[in-house]
Amino acid sequence: MEKNYPKFKAAAVQAAPVFLDAQGTTDKACALIKEAADNGAKIIGFPEGYISGYPWWVWLTDPGTGSHLQQKLLENSVEIPGPIVKQLSEAARENGIYVCVSVTEKEGASLYLTQLWFNPVGDLMGKHRKMKPSGGERLIWGDGEGSMMPVFDTEIGRLGGLQCWEHWIPLNIQAMAAQNEQVHVASWPCFLPDEEALVSEQPNEVASRFYAEATQSFVIMSTHINTKEIDDAMGNLPPYSEFVKYGGGDACIIGPNGKILTEKLPRDAEGIVYADIDLQKIVDCKYQIDPAGHYSNKSLTMTFNRRPQPVVNIVGDDPTSPIKYDELQTEE
Repeated sequence: MEKNYPKFKAAAVQAAPVFLDAQGTTDKACALIKEAADNGAKIIGFPEGYISGYPWWVWLTDPGTGSHLQQKLLENSVEIPGPIVKQLSEAARENGIYVCVSVTEKEGASLYLTQLWFNPVGDLMGKHRKMKPSGGERLIWGDGEGSMMPVFDTEIGRLGGLQCWEHWIPLNIQAMAAQNEQVHVASWPCFLPDEEALVSEQPNEVASRFYAEATQSFVIMSTHINTKEIDDAMGNLPPYSEFVKYGGGDACIIGPNGKILTEKLPRDAEGIVYADIDLQKIVDCKYQIDPAGHYSNKSLTMTFNRRPQPVVNIVGDDPTSPIKYDELQTEE
């Protein structure tokens, strides 16, 4: 553990995107970044796939019926570098805040679910791609790998993040614990409201509180809300549109002992929740359990491969480089 224990304010977003509209959602994200910074936050976390929306249709209909929405999502995906990344970088710099925003990233012809991390001077520090999309998400997003599973050493602590169901995977948890993560952004969609369920029964909250205790880290849990506007943008997809509900937000910030540090917003409300972070609170939790250190079992080990693993390794110069017109007209 470090001997320096910063104290600062953190922010977790609970909001809907401007569905399948990358520019509109980025503008909304930048307004939320400014709001959080104006309220004294030094770090802000966004929901899963915030730019430009979670692909709900993969759970609501068949692949053929939903294919036009995948095309729309691709058209509103984020490329690195690109104008969306530039705008987010400028927002982080203008407001002097760490930003973790989850996007649908386009690389080549494929899409990935990616957390982008910006520092307060606007640098894109790195990114995390979801290691294994869940269920129907595999129709949309490809797999991540260990070279994009970072923890960043910063002046406010060691920062990292995961997305949605990644928080249940024991090897993910151990890989992050081994990097001595201290402040974690948990990016989630919403879970549709159940009036009879207790708050503690929401799977995103259960998983995030478990993660906090398992890694002894502060967790910034950010969630979507589902809205009629999103349902309308999907076209009220048959045959399951009658099961769609609205709301489902559950953003909060959790201490390393698993306790919730924030008040909850109404499940159908948009906003930001805040908590004061004191990294010294981690010390006692690590004293009790450090699963990648003194509380590990050396009979059980894992290998975390952080080398890039491209599907195709291309070597040599680009054979498609053209010979310019002027060069073709030159006489020997």
